[in-house]
Amino acid sequence: MKNFQVLKVKNAPVICHIPHSSIRIPTEFANDFSLSKNELKHEALQMADLYSNELFAPLLKRFGGFVANFSRVVADVERFSPDKKEPMAKVGMGALYTRASDGKTIRRLTPAGRKHCLDSLYRPYHRELTDNVKQCLKKFGKCLILDCHTFPATPRPYEPDHKTNRPDICLGIDKFHTPPALLKKLHVNLRRRFTVKINSPFSGTIVPLAYYQTDKRVQSIMIEVNRKLYMNEKTFTKNADFQKIASVICETIINSLKII
Repeated sequence: MKNFQVLKVKNAPVICHIPHSSIRIPTEFANDFSLSKNELKHEALQMADLYSNELFAPLLKRFGGFVANFSRVVADVERFSPDKKEPMAKVGMGALYTRASDGKTIRRLTPAGRKHCLDSLYRPYHRELTDNVKQCLKKFGKCLILDCHTFPATPRPYEPDHKTNRPDICLGIDKFHTPPALLKKLHVNLRRRFTVKINSPFSGTIVPLAYYQTDKRVQSIMIEVNRKLYMNEKTFTKNADFQKIASVICETIINSLKII
């Protein structure tokens, strides 16, 4: 299996980005972990934005985009690769996780092991994403990244925001790269069906480093869906409302993008 799936940009300047749906542990990295095979699988399930590739499938089909086919436990493409730049590295969850969701150490990386993992997974992913943004800019003159995620209904120990009144939808923004008009439209439209917060419980949105804080033609907004809406977090199974929730959310997003 390829480490990531790329669906080329279609007839709109939009890239749908789904980085955390997979639970796959590439064989060459499995032995880096101190967990048993079953323990590692369970940790991957705990950390995954499970089913987000299906939840946001209508966006992928309409616009094209990126889907990571490896667990974020192995490499998290949403994190800065130098630990000194990544706040979550303090809890062992930088670009390469060394701690589990319960705080226990799960991997000890040598400098060579770290380089190999970054060179094999993280850097190729970002090179391809950057190239696709470049091609989108060349074709349309602008590019909007829809950074698609889900989040647990209950805060976890490692998370910076421990407020328990979590919304149905979180919109993560970057003041430089998120268009205010799009944010307003999405916020208003989603609030007709869901509770919505901005930058809570999670903040920010992905932008390739080549364009970060320098090129306003590259726009980005993060859309996080509370997992309680579409799945049972204890059994890791989809609930009866899955297709309905997926349809409503994706249709609302597509309708909101008519302003771009």
